[in-house]
Amino acid sequence: MHRIEVTKGQRVLSVGEEGQCAYIVEQGSVRIEDAVSVLKEYTVGPGEMFGEYGVIPDSPHYCVATAEEDSLLLVVPREEIEEKAKLSDPMVSLFLNFFMDRCHSLTERHYHEGRTEKIPSPNRRSVRDKVNKNRDELVEIFKTKEELERAVEQNEFVLHFQPIISLRGGFTAGFEALVRWDHPDRGLLSPFHFIDIAEQTNAIVPLGEWVFEEACRHVAPFNKIAAEGGSPEIFVSINISAKQFAVPDIVDRFKEMIANTNVNTSHVQLEITESVLMEDTTHAKGILHQIKDLGFQLVLDDFGTGYSSLNYLHQFPIDKLKIDRSFTHTMLNDEDSCEIVRAIAGLAHNLNIEVVAEGIEEREQLSLYRDLDCHYGQGFLISKPLPVEKVYEILGTRMAI
Repeated sequence: MHRIEVTKGQRVLSVGEEGQCAYIVEQGSVRIEDAVSVLKEYTVGPGEMFGEYGVIPDSPHYCVATAEEDSLLLVVPREEIEEKAKLSDPMVSLFLNFFMDRCHSLTERHYHEGRTEKIPSPNRRSVRDKVNKNRDELVEIFKTKEELERAVEQNEFVLHFQPIISLRGGFTAGFEALVRWDHPDRGLLSPFHFIDIAEQTNAIVPLGEWVFEEACRHVAPFNKIAAEGGSPEIFVSINISAKQFAVPDIVDRFKEMIANTNVNTSHVQLEITESVLMEDTTHAKGILHQIKDLGFQLVLDDFGTGYSSLNYLHQFPIDKLKIDRSFTHTMLNDEDSCEIVRAIAGLAHNLNIEVVAEGIEEREQLSLYRDLDCHYGQGFLISKPLPVEKVYEILGTRMAI
C-alpha cells in the first residue's frame, strides 16, 4: 500500500475505468457519484473506502470520485488483497473470493440492464473457475478436519520413531517421534496426507498434544531397556508446531501434560522452527525460557531455511540445531550448500550448540558430517521411522554404519 495526495476538484476515478485498486480516505473528503448504488451521490471521509470494485479482477469502476478538498488517500492494490487472501484461513479466502465474484456479477447485471449484455472475459471466467475450485478444496479440507477430530477421539493415530545416532560413537542416542494416521479406509497415512490440513484448520493443536503425551509415555520404557543393555540415556524428540506455540497458555499446557505422563523432561527434546522465533522475538524468548525451565531441551529444526539471523541465535536458549535435509541432499554436488553446512556447524560449535544432521541417505553425506564433527545424524541410511515394537529390538545396540 502507498499514499497519494489529491487536490480539491481533482478526479480520482471515473465510471468504466479499469480497476486496479481501492482507496481509503486518510485525510479530507471525496465526493462519490455512484452509477449502481441506491445512494446516487454521497461523501466519504477519513476511514471510509471507495473504488472497491478495483480489487475485483476484470471489474471496472462504477462511480465518479472527486476530491471535495485537498485529501490524502491510502491506495490498496488488488495484488495485495489477493496475496492476503491466499494467506488467510481457507474459509475466509473462499468467502472473500465468492463474495467479490457474486458482487461483481450482480452489479454488472444491474448496470447493463437494458443494455447489450456483456460477455464474460477469459479473466472473469478464470476467476469463477477459481472460486469453484476453492469451494471443492474447502469441502475436502473440512471433511478431512472432521475426520482428524474423530481420529483423535477414537485413537486412530500411531507413532513411529526414527533413530538418531551419535556420529561420534555410533550408538542410538534418541528418536524423533513421527505421527501416522491409521485411517479406517485408507490405511496407514504419512503426515504428507494430513498435516497441512491440520495446520490450516487448527486441528494441529489437539493432534500435537496427543503426539506429545503419547511420545512421553514411551520415554521411561525406552530408557529402562537401554539401561539394561548398558547403553546411554535415550532422548525422544517431539515436533511443536507454530500453531501450538501460539496457544496463549502453552506453558501451562506443558505442565499439565508433564503431570499426565509423569515424564522425565530431561529425556525430552522439543523441536521448533525458525518462524516461531521470528514471529515475535521478545515473546518467543520469554516463552522458550519458561519451557526450558521445565527441563526440556530445545532443538531448532530446519535450520538454514527460515528467516532468522545468525546474530539472533545466541539470544535464545537453544540446545541443538538441526541442519535441514535440503542441504544434506545437495551438499555433495553444490559447493554453496556445502559451505552453508560448514558455516552452520562452525557457528554451532562456537556457541556450544550441538548439531543434528537430518536427511542422511548416502555414506558420503555421513562421512562429511563426521568430518565436520557434527554430533548426531538421522536419515534413511541410518534407519527409516520404526513402529514402537521395532524400537525395542534396537535399543541397546550399536549401529553398524
